[in-house]
Amino acid sequence: MKDFLTFVIAGGAAGAIYALIASGLAVSYTATGIFNFAYGAIAFVAALLFYELDTGLGWPKPLAFVLTVFVFCPALGVALNKTIFRPLATATDEAKIMCTVGVLVALPALALYLVQGAISTLGWNFKDPRLANIPPGAWRSPAQTHKLPFDLLIDDNQILVFVVAALVAVVLWYLLRRTRLGLQMRAVVDRPELAALRGIDERRTSTIAWIIGTTLAGLAGVVGAPLLGSFTPDVFNLTMFIAAAAVVLGRLRSVPLAFAGGILLGVAQALVFNYLPGSVTENIPGISNAVPFLLLFAGLLWLARDRSRRGGSVAVAPPSTNWTSDLPRWRVALPWGIVVAFFVLEIFVFLSDFWLGTMARGLSYAVIFLSFVIVSGQGGMVSLAQASFATMAAMVVGKITVEHGWPWGIALLAGMAAAVLMGVIVAIPALRVGGLPLALATLALGFVGDQVLFKWNWLRKSQTGWRLKAPALGPIDLNDRRTFLVCMMVLIALLMVLIHNLQRSASGRTIIAVRNSETAASTIGLSVPRSKLSLFALSSAIAGLGGVLVATRAGGINNGVFPTGGTLAWLASVVLFGIRKPQGAVIAGISFAASDVVLNNGFHFRFTPSFLHWDGLGNSGSSSTATLIAQLLFGLGAINLAREPDGILALTAAQNRARRDKRRAKTAAVTNAESRAASDTVSTAGASAARALPVDYRPTGQVALELVDVRSGYGLVEVLHGVSLTVPSGHITAVLGPNGAGKSTTCLTAAGRVPVRSGRILFGGEDVTGTNAPARARNGMVLAPESRGIFPGMSVRENLQIWLPSAADRQMVYDRFPILGERQTQAAGNLSGGEQQILTLASLLVNPPKVLIADEPSLGLAPLIVEQIMSLFVELRDRGSALLLVEEKARDLLNIADSVAVLHLGHVSWYGPRSEVDAERIATEYLGAIS
Repeated sequence: MKDFLTFVIAGGAAGAIYALIASGLAVSYTATGIFNFAYGAIAFVAALLFYELDTGLGWPKPLAFVLTVFVFCPALGVALNKTIFRPLATATDEAKIMCTVGVLVALPALALYLVQGAISTLGWNFKDPRLANIPPGAWRSPAQTHKLPFDLLIDDNQILVFVVAALVAVVLWYLLRRTRLGLQMRAVVDRPELAALRGIDERRTSTIAWIIGTTLAGLAGVVGAPLLGSFTPDVFNLTMFIAAAAVVLGRLRSVPLAFAGGILLGVAQALVFNYLPGSVTENIPGISNAVPFLLLFAGLLWLARDRSRRGGSVAVAPPSTNWTSDLPRWRVALPWGIVVAFFVLEIFVFLSDFWLGTMARGLSYAVIFLSFVIVSGQGGMVSLAQASFATMAAMVVGKITVEHGWPWGIALLAGMAAAVLMGVIVAIPALRVGGLPLALATLALGFVGDQVLFKWNWLRKSQTGWRLKAPALGPIDLNDRRTFLVCMMVLIALLMVLIHNLQRSASGRTIIAVRNSETAASTIGLSVPRSKLSLFALSSAIAGLGGVLVATRAGGINNGVFPTGGTLAWLASVVLFGIRKPQGAVIAGISFAASDVVLNNGFHFRFTPSFLHWDGLGNSGSSSTATLIAQLLFGLGAINLAREPDGILALTAAQNRARRDKRRAKTAAVTNAESRAASDTVSTAGASAARALPVDYRPTGQVALELVDVRSGYGLVEVLHGVSLTVPSGHITAVLGPNGAGKSTTCLTAAGRVPVRSGRILFGGEDVTGTNAPARARNGMVLAPESRGIFPGMSVRENLQIWLPSAADRQMVYDRFPILGERQTQAAGNLSGGEQQILTLASLLVNPPKVLIADEPSLGLAPLIVEQIMSLFVELRDRGSALLLVEEKARDLLNIADSVAVLHLGHVSWYGPRSEVDAERIATEYLGAIS
């Protein structure tokens, strides 16, 4: 019994660290919609700062603790939010994952580089963290041990972690579920655009959420560092990945469940480690460490039962922009031909044997990196298991060539087949989930491979690994580095042709359809499972091929050559140069292999004239410093370019295109000026025709909302061309018009979601043209958007709380609409269309806005519900609200309107009182004919 309780306490202490991290991850994801893969990196940087202040500079522990956790971490959160996270709020899952992976790679590298620089260059009394296996705790150093009943022992660090984790979980649960700030954070994640229209300042909630997230990460790093056993970024990242299992058990959002899951993970891991039979742990040393990842994978499969989670991770990602579309094909191919010719010249003339080996290694990695282009660049699914595919294939080749004497070529096919089998297994979650769950699932199985499969003595040949000898395939001897390089160039060219043809084939079109909308793809008869499985199979085969080539070039393989954590650095490298372009993957592979060498020693040709000599950053840097610089560059590049899927190649091509366009513009200046003059004449004539009748109507009464000659649009396209409308208080203005007339743009412009290019918007007589949407909403201007003004992931009660903080006010809604009272704990997204529209308007009846703008309020509703909605509008008018109602169906709205405006092609073609509406004219407007 004593042993059991001892294991429970030890496991519970580790579990408390997991719980603390899991709670922070859950609140960050709930409040921002971003799963912070860099959480462990932030924890490490905070622990490092505390260590240097406490141990290096000798500061008092309380002062070092406060400065680290409550000053540095919040400041870091503000900086990360402003520069990285806030622009990602509406980005694709792929971009969010890649940017946070970039932070994971870059942040520890930057911190360690600064510490090493402070020691070596500035002479500061910092301590080298590489020499600190177990850093001191935040309470006492050394930690004191205390005796509990049953002679159980617990030390200060364990007590501190237990107390801090429990306190944080309670505070976070209360914040998210019982405070208005928590409600607003969740609303921003659920529907950020609607949150702004309800007066919620997205910038404020995002900043607060990341301050909380980074503070919790720093707190976890400082109090948990003494219990982790090693003071390296990899250990902190691994701890974060383990904690991710607890977050998944909490369905990614529940802080109490995430906390409980973290504790249970730690205890289960300790019990498995201590009670698993010795025969099992001897043959599979890491099986106990795989428990969290097995639970993570199982939890993700459980989440996959929710069909609403289906979908690709880049459903809204735009296609690649062809910046060379203005050039002939030979001109596009010419620079790449020059590069290839130069590379061949280097191989046979200039490069030394050392650089030949480095380039061979780089091209081998390029093959692995091409697998990212297929699964992520084309398929839109972020796979973090590519290192496992490479390891599996290389180990199988090593085993069957060494133990069974198979020829290398046949063994290569067997290794690729094993990688494909593993890829299909990894792809199982992809059949039901996408985005973040899929990335976590592949990461989990990758770590299971690291901890269990690849530590199986039968597969890895104990700790020695397998020797791999480069074969001679007939007259082709791959032992010769130049021969190997030429073969690699041919292989990569064939793979690039394969990817190119895949993009343009029927299979490629299927991949695009599945990525954009699985439901639509299924509707037209496309097989979503087959498409995803095929992608993963092809990607894993190529990754396996690259793994065998890297291992063959290196001369051997063991379970530590391709760790799963390394996949994150690979991903950052490929994103830097362009994950949707095969050329980007090739450049990334060469850069990845050569970066350390170049940063340490510069680049030297075999025959190097003085004008061709380049020393890079000099020859004085240490290997570790060069590695840190490389990680920093790759990580920062991924952060900056994850929102540009085509990376540096696209940025360079865009800049070249801009220069070409500028030259063409100068050459054709006179012609363009004449064309613009002619175009302006036509536009003026069109505008005059659209305004066939003068629009000089102005309704009487106190004006609540007025649009004065407003022009607005999207990007380069102007949609509204001088719209003027007046909406008095206690008045309903109906805006009618066909599709494309500019009705929705009018609503969004009035509410502040689309910027005004010229003209003015007056609200209660005050010019609010430059005021943002949240400020207008807080002052009483509310927009009910076309797609229902609800937060579907939040309950009915929580939707009402956004506008009605008072419980008494919400009870008035329940009394008026009993169906909402009966379903107040139900997710709003599960209501019928009519119930959702009633929920949108119900809170406004208790607290009427000064101005209500409704875009297509009857869209998709039954006639009886439409009649009820119109009566609610009349009630709001009678209570003094000004209503601007946009509809495509004129009949119902004309029955309640006081004035009517008809839009045609962004112009007000008719505007007047309801009593003077010319039905024939409105009909011709809808048909596009203007008399």
